[in-house]
Amino acid sequence: MIAIAIGAIFLGGMATIIAPSLLESGQAGKIQVAATNAQSLLNNVRVWSEGNWNNILSLATGTANQYYLVTSSSPYTATSGIQSIVIATTTYTDYFYVGDVYRSGGVIATTSTGNTYDPSTKQIFAVYNWTPHGVTSTISTYVTRNNDQVFSQTDWSGGPNASSAVTSTNNQFTSSSNIDYASTTGAIYVNL
Repeated sequence: MIAIAIGAIFLGGMATIIAPSLLESGQAGKIQVAATNAQSLLNNVRVWSEGNWNNILSLATGTANQYYLVTSSSPYTATSGIQSIVIATTTYTDYFYVGDVYRSGGVIATTSTGNTYDPSTKQIFAVYNWTPHGVTSTISTYVTRNNDQVFSQTDWSGGPNASSAVTSTNNQFTSSSNIDYASTTGAIYVNL
């Protein structure tokens, strides 16, 4: 009888140790699934923006503008709202929003105040959660316009008069040494 009582106490103690471990393991699995879904969303947004920069450029920016990608057909399309994905018995949600990027001396700045807007770079934030967890997490990445989609410069006759990043075509460049832009119209050479 004493042995049975000691065994019952021992098993009860083991259950109180094992139960939280199992719960924690289940939560870790859900965190991993949610984070993987969000990373997949970021990867899809990157591919979508590389296909056509105007896809990203045409979206409203800021945390209030929530989107998800419809990937069931090609090309992908962005839809306003939050996407729900049910895996097993858990509902995961995710969406992305777009942030403008500003630069100070070519380096990404933390605020827009006094800095130059960079229309060729956007920050993409993926926000994810699962029910009934209730806590959202965010990951982010930067996407940039492909070089072949910016513009083709064929006239450099304006000389070294550009003082900052340009948002439309012109015929100027920033000041630099050993540059010859005057000897051949529309060409720029580096003198070695």
